[in-house]
Amino acid sequence: MAAQKVLVSGVSGYVGAHVARELLQQGFTVRGTVRSADKADAVRKALSPFVAFANRLEFAIVADIGAADAFDEAVKGVDYVLHTASPFHYNVTDPQRDLIDPAVNGTLGVLRSIAAHGKDVKRVVITSSLAAIRNSPTAIPEGLSELDWNESAVSQFNSLKAATPPGVAYAASKTFAERAAWDFVKNEKPAFDLVTINPPFIFGPIIHPCASINDLNTSVKIFADFYTKKVTEVNPVMAVGCVDVRDVARAHVLAITIPKASGQRFIISSGSFTHEKLVQILEEKFPEHKPFASGKTTSVPVREVNTKSKEVLGIGEYIPLEQMVVDTIVDLKAKFGI
Repeated sequence: MAAQKVLVSGVSGYVGAHVARELLQQGFTVRGTVRSADKADAVRKALSPFVAFANRLEFAIVADIGAADAFDEAVKGVDYVLHTASPFHYNVTDPQRDLIDPAVNGTLGVLRSIAAHGKDVKRVVITSSLAAIRNSPTAIPEGLSELDWNESAVSQFNSLKAATPPGVAYAASKTFAERAAWDFVKNEKPAFDLVTINPPFIFGPIIHPCASINDLNTSVKIFADFYTKKVTEVNPVMAVGCVDVRDVARAHVLAITIPKASGQRFIISSGSFTHEKLVQILEEKFPEHKPFASGKTTSVPVREVNTKSKEVLGIGEYIPLEQMVVDTIVDLKAKFGI
């Protein structure tokens, strides 16, 4: 029996590359979308040390994921679609143009292409974000669940428009995009079903093509900036939700293999940490590189909100914060000599 084929959009990205590796390790055939043939070659080279894929890795060129017909060819002949491609950065001059439109148009574009051309697609998994769920920018509120939506970010964006702070604009973009996906499924009633994965900040080793430390994705750069001492003082009121990228990849694959995941949102999170806790781990595990950032954190609750992912997806134990930090820094030291 031929291996089931999975389309991974954004396979050259941080999450997409890990998702592709997890799929290949579990015997799936992967078709990854990339912007160019050069990117395809780079991804193939980047993944080759981690998994034997032989002829089970192929690519589709999608130069502009925002184009209306961008995925029309890519979705043909695949069994599942994992849509990981979406902008995550704070380099924003126009929130609508730089974040909202690419996120929404990219999401709706791939869903429309699947509905029209992906007759074999059984399920679509979209990489959303905890930012589409939580309202608080500094802590995980008590009782937070997959039933919640980030109404605060949407309200702020609708009020402030171009003056919306980048972090709020990003949260609004994820909220708009995910809601658009669920509305599409509700209204259009396509043959496929939908699952969303909602992680907080994602950390862990990188396996995607990354030329320099300056090209790191936004989340991993947090660890790098603390380690390289670009950050000199902790934020006293910040609790950062976190999860390891390897757990995020596992969640995506479980989401296409577990029937009862259909129509569900899943918070994929190992908890949260304060900047002070991050510094403590760095000082303990990398004592030769002290001192790191200074300062104390006020009492910020650190909560786990991952019950559903364990009960429905069966994800098991999450990679703990300490391992996440150490594995990330060791990887960055090896790759970039920081």
